[in-house]
Amino acid sequence: MSIKNIFKKKQNLTEDEKAKRFWNWFTKSQNRFLFLSEIDGEEKENLLDEFLTEIHKFNENIYFEIGGHEDDEKVELIISAEGEIEFFPAVEKLTSCAPDFKNWEIIAFKPAMGTGFSLDYRGKKFDPEKIIFIPLNSESNPNSIGLNVCYPEFEESEEEIFVNGTYLILDTILGEKSTTLDIDYLEVIKTPENIAEYNFGHLSDIAEYIAEKKNVC
Repeated sequence: MSIKNIFKKKQNLTEDEKAKRFWNWFTKSQNRFLFLSEIDGEEKENLLDEFLTEIHKFNENIYFEIGGHEDDEKVELIISAEGEIEFFPAVEKLTSCAPDFKNWEIIAFKPAMGTGFSLDYRGKKFDPEKIIFIPLNSESNPNSIGLNVCYPEFEESEEEIFVNGTYLILDTILGEKSTTLDIDYLEVIKTPENIAEYNFGHLSDIAEYIAEKKNVC
């Protein structure tokens, strides 16, 4: 067989075959990643780069996180689409093909972690207990969930920071899947001067608001 034909064969792997190839690699390499949190510097960066290269052989649009509490029996391997709904099937496919591991828990999508935390992102602090959201209602689609998320210090020149920080908060509270699928519209704005006149809530209560909205509608 020519080199050209070998290359073509590799490029034409099915999704199942790509998933099998990834998990075969991970099975052989897993022990090198078990104590990733205890490794620093160039060695850690090299391991992360290697893992990203291998998972991108399956799909270039999915990512991973390795972590978990030090007292947990298993280390968590979270496979994520970074909130991009079109790549959710790839996450579900890869995780569904995972074998059972003694030391690893394979998780599809960033899980909901609840509240009781704050986040420092690009020089700004995001505290869900203090961040206000104003629910939006749509007459044409009453089942939809829309939010204006308010910050007193919001500036349009820093919109990207506020938007990304908001989604990081929501991903942590709700999990990646709920943040993407349950929230239909979100806009970050400066807190209105007459905010007391609005029926507002705090992001720490967003899970309860979504559950109530879905149950009512």
